[in-house]
This record gives sequence, structure tokens and C-alpha cells, in this order.
Amino acid sequence: MRIAVIADVHGNLEALSTVVADLRKSMPDLVVSLGDVVGYGADPQPCCNIVKEVAQRNIMGNHDAAAAGMLDTTYFNDNAREGIQWTRGKLSEAALSWLSSAAYTFAYEGMLFSHDSPVDPEEFDYVVTMTDVEKAFSALGARFSIMFVGHAHRRFTVSREVRGDGALVVDYADTVAIDERRLYIISVGSVGQPRDHDNTASYGILDTDRRLYTVKRLSYAVETACDKILRAGLPRWLANRLRMGV
Repeated sequence: MRIAVIADVHGNLEALSTVVADLRKSMPDLVVSLGDVVGYGADPQPCCNIVKEVAQRNIMGNHDAAAAGMLDTTYFNDNAREGIQWTRGKLSEAALSWLSSAAYTFAYEGMLFSHDSPVDPEEFDYVVTMTDVEKAFSALGARFSIMFVGHAHRRFTVSREVRGDGALVVDYADTVAIDERRLYIISVGSVGQPRDHDNTASYGILDTDRRLYTVKRLSYAVETACDKILRAGLPRWLANRLRMGV
């Protein structure tokens, strides 16, 4: 079985369209979206329409929750808060209903999919430090062999032995062989708002038969996405971040 995992589209239609074109070539058996379909970018409604069509599961992201009125934006930075306020006015009632209906996690065949830390997913905590990773492994034990997360907009894989002994192993490779003797947390990166100093769209495909996880990085029309942000009157910093991949 081949499972495609996308995350953090953030209203970037150009990036999402490029990823979807790639998905249609590879034809995975299952597509899971880890949330934050909206926020920051200039095309929230088209992105909702596309993700709803191509993904069999969509997980609740913090920007999705905020756009749907389910999360206070007090802790958002000024640019993110302005983006959410603008986004709310661009979404149909159907899109808002779809966003608000998303689950916080999705469990499937020994795998767990979550936008953020799966320990308390409704808190939207990041998984970026080894402390975050240790907390997730400790809380969930060996119930799930692989945990997929988004939210941080960075792609990496961390694993440990099933019995919990030994050091954590961090991997930034484009392909990762999945060892059944280890447990994994996979941060899939971002389709529409990458922050690992690489402005290409990022997503991943897990081949459960070959036990292989593959990172896909795709170039897209970044300048078009940036121009749309500026024409919409959204903060210039949101366009600059896309260009720089930070």
C-alpha cells in the first residue's frame, strides 16, 4: 500500500496544484492531509475544495480551527492573525463546516496521523526538539509504529528502538528504510509554507510493502503565489517567507 501524506497547504494554490499533479502521476492508495489547509496564502477556498477532493482524511490544524472560529488567535503572531481574519471572509459556509468537522488525529493500520504533537493534539504543540519527540514516544509507547506530524513546516524523521532503549536517530534523507524493530515520528514538511530554507513544496509517500518512506520536493510558481498575497493586501512578510523558505 502507498500512503501519501500532505500537510500545511496554507492557502497556497500554486504549491498544492503542483503536488496534486504529482499525486495523480504516482496514484497512491490513500492520501492523508495533516491540516492547516488555510492561513497565510491567498487561495483558501480553492485549496479547501482541492484537499477535500483528493484527500480521504483531513486532520484539524490550528489555522483551520482558528478560521472556523474554534480557536482563539491571541497567541498567533500579528501576520498570522491578520491572515486568519482575511481568510475567514473568503471561505464559504460549506468550507468552514468542512474544516470544523475534521478530527484531531487519525489512526490507521498501526500508524497515527496528527497535525501537531499527538500527545495532546488539541493543544497544537510543536514536535521540533528532542524533548518533544521523547514526550511523544513516552506517551504513546509502541501502540503506533509510525506517527506522522506537520505543524513545524520542516521535514525530518526520528526513530528509536521498539523497546525504548538506545539513542534517538534523526534522519534528513530523502528516502528512509522503515525498520520493523524501530518506532518512527515523521515530520512531513509543508506543501505551501516550507520553513527549512528550501522553498519547494514538500510531502511524503510511505510504501508499506517495500517499507520505504520517500520525501518529495517539488518546484512550483513561487512568485505567482507571492504576487497573489501582495495583491490581496496581506502582509508582505508572508510573501517574503515563501521566497526564502523560512
